[in-house]
Amino acid sequence: MVTKSKMQLWLMVVTVAVMALGMASGEGLDFSEYIEVERFCYPEQHKNTRKSCECINENSPPWGLRVVHIDCSFKNLNTEDFSEMLPLYADRVDLTWNSLRRVPMLSSDTLRLLNLMHNNISSLSSRNFINVGNLQELYLGWNSIQSIEANAFEGLGYLLVLDLSHNNLHQLSFQIFSPLKTLESLSLSWNRQLNQSEGIQELDFYQNYGLNVKLRALKLEACNLANLTLPQQVVLKELDLRRNGLTEVPDHLPSSLEKIDLSENLFLTLSENDSKRLMQIHELYMEDMPRLHTLEENAFVPLHSLEKVSFQNSRGLATIHGHAFGENATRPPHLHSMIFRGTGLRTFNATLAPVFFQLSSLDLQGMQLHCNCKLVWLKDLALETNGRCFKPSRLRGILLTSADPNAFSCERWPRWVYGLIILALIVLCSVCIYWIVMCLRPYGKVTMRRKVGPGSPYSRVTIMPNRQEYY
Repeated sequence: MVTKSKMQLWLMVVTVAVMALGMASGEGLDFSEYIEVERFCYPEQHKNTRKSCECINENSPPWGLRVVHIDCSFKNLNTEDFSEMLPLYADRVDLTWNSLRRVPMLSSDTLRLLNLMHNNISSLSSRNFINVGNLQELYLGWNSIQSIEANAFEGLGYLLVLDLSHNNLHQLSFQIFSPLKTLESLSLSWNRQLNQSEGIQELDFYQNYGLNVKLRALKLEACNLANLTLPQQVVLKELDLRRNGLTEVPDHLPSSLEKIDLSENLFLTLSENDSKRLMQIHELYMEDMPRLHTLEENAFVPLHSLEKVSFQNSRGLATIHGHAFGENATRPPHLHSMIFRGTGLRTFNATLAPVFFQLSSLDLQGMQLHCNCKLVWLKDLALETNGRCFKPSRLRGILLTSADPNAFSCERWPRWVYGLIILALIVLCSVCIYWIVMCLRPYGKVTMRRKVGPGSPYSRVTIMPNRQEYY
C-alpha cells in the first residue's frame, strides 16, 4: 500500500522530470501549472478560517522549483490544532507566537525550516522530529523548555542550525546531541541554570554531549559558567561566552577559533597569559566588563592574528600600559580596528602611536579625554575618532580633531602646588598689613584717646539762662 508521504515524493519526482523535459525541448514552462496550492491550506480542520495558516508559493533557487512557505504565526493555535501531514512541497513552517505547550508531530519529506519560537513549550519528547528528517534549521528559543528526553533529536541527521536559547534548561542528558551529525550552529544562550548540568564546566563539552567536530558556532551566553573545556582538534570558528562568571580566559580552547565574545565577565585585567590562549583569534570582544581596569604590559603581543578588538562600555577600564603591544609597539599585522567607546580611559601613552597610526578605524566616542601635551600626538591621526575633550575646561566638548593643538598644554606643577602658593601669598600679605599698621602708631606712652575731665575741652558745660529774660 502506497503511503501519503511516498505519494508526495513520487509526485515531486514526476514534476521535476516534466520540468526537465520542458527545458530540454527549449520550451519555457510555467511551473505553476503543475502545482495548485490554496492560499489558506493548513491545518486541514481549519482551512479557510481565522485559524488557517497562510501558504505562500515561491520559486526556490537555483532551479526555480516551487516551494511552499507556511505562516502560522500569531494565530493563538494549540498543539491539537495541527494535523501531522504538511502540505505538498512545504519548505518552511512558522509557528511563532502561538499557545503551543508541546511540539506538534509533523510529517514532511521537504520541510527545511521549522520555527517554534515564542511559545509555551516545556519539554521535548523522544522522537519528536522523526518524520521531518530533512530539516536543516530548528528554532526553539523563547519557550519554557526544562527537559529534553534522550532521543528527542533522533532522525535529524541533516540539521545544520539548532537554537535552544532563552529557555529553562537545568540539565543536559549525556550524548543528547549525538544524532545531529551535520550540526554547524548551536545556541544554548540564556539558560541561566545550565551550569547545574553535570560536568558541563569540567568535562570535554563535545564528548559529554555528543557534539560533532564540524560545529562552527557555539553560543553559551548567560549560562552562569565559570569555566569551559573544549577540544583542540575541531573546526569551531565562533564562541560566545558573554555574561558568564569567567575571571580569565579558559585554558582549553580550539586552535581554529577566530571570534570570541568574553563581554560582561569578571576579568580584572587582560594579561599576556590570557592572550596566549587566544593566539589564533581574529575578533576579540571584551565589552561592558564591570571589573576590568587595566590592559597590562605585552597584553596584545601574543595576538598575531588579531583584526578587531572592542572594549566598548567597559567603564572601569582606566589604564592601558604604554607597552601593551610590546616595547617596540609592533601591532599585529592584521589589526585594523580598535574600539574604546565609553571606557574610563583619559589618555594614551605616545608609545602607542606606531600602532594607532596604522589602524583604519579607532572609536573614542564617549570618553572623557584629557587634551593636554601628552595627547597632542593623537591629533595627527588621519582618522575621525569621534573623541571629545573633557579637560581642560576651555576645550570641553570640542572634537579632538577640531581642537587647536596650541591649546594642548601641560601644567608644570600639580594644582595643589598652585593652591599652596596662593595661600602663602595671602598669609604674607596679611602679615605685611599688620606690621604697617603697627608702625604707623605713635611712639611711647602717648595714646590716641584722652579721658574727658575738668581740664578737658570736652568737659560738661552748664549754660545758665539769662536773668534779663525774666524782667
